[in-house]
Amino acid sequence: MKFLMLPFSLLFVLTQKTVNAQNCILSCPSNIVVKADSSHEGANVSFPAATFTGDCGAITYTPASGSFFRLGSHSVIATNSSGQKCSFTVTVTDNEPPMLSEVRLSSKRIWPVTNKMKKVGVYYTASDNEEVASSVLSVSSNDQESANSDWQIINNHLLRLKAARLSNGEPRIYIITVTSTDRAGNITKRTTSIAVSKTMTAGIVKN
Repeated sequence: MKFLMLPFSLLFVLTQKTVNAQNCILSCPSNIVVKADSSHEGANVSFPAATFTGDCGAITYTPASGSFFRLGSHSVIATNSSGQKCSFTVTVTDNEPPMLSEVRLSSKRIWPVTNKMKKVGVYYTASDNEEVASSVLSVSSNDQESANSDWQIINNHLLRLKAARLSNGEPRIYIITVTSTDRAGNITKRTTSIAVSKTMTAGIVKN
C-alpha cells in the first residue's frame, strides 16, 4: 500500500482552510419588502450586509446590493470565500395605482332624439409602472326606470347609447365610468357624462 506524502506547508494550508470554514457562521439579513419606485416596474434595493462570526473571508452577494429588482420576489444569495451560503428574499410590491387620463367622448351630446341607438367613442389612455393596465367601461343613467338595454358596451372604447329622453321630457344623462386595474389589484377610476339634450354638454367628474 502506498501513501501520498504531502508537504507540511500544503497540509497546513488545507487544514487551516477546513478549520476556517468550520469556524465561520454566516447569517443573512431578514427578508425585505419594499415598494416599487414611482412609475417604474421595480426598485433599486440596497440591503444590509450578512453578519458572521469566525473567519468567513470575503462575502459576495448575488444579485449585489443596489441592484434593480423587478416586481415580485427574488432570492439573494450570500457566499463566503469558503463556499458557505445563506439566502434571503427581496420582495418588490406595486402600491401605485394606474395612471388614467381624462376621459373624452366623441360627442358632447346625443341629438336628435330618435329613440335609436347611437355610437359614442370613449377616448382615454391607461398605464401602470411602464405597463398597460386593464381597463373596462361601465354605464348608468339618471333614468330609474331604464334597463341595461338602453346602452350597449361594444368594447373598452365604444358604446351604443339610446337617444331618448326621460318619460317626463327631461334630459336623459348617461354616466360613463372607466375603471383601470393593474396586476397588483390597484384601481383608478374616472367618470364623465353625456346627455340627450339640445343644450346640455358632458361634464367630467374626476374620482
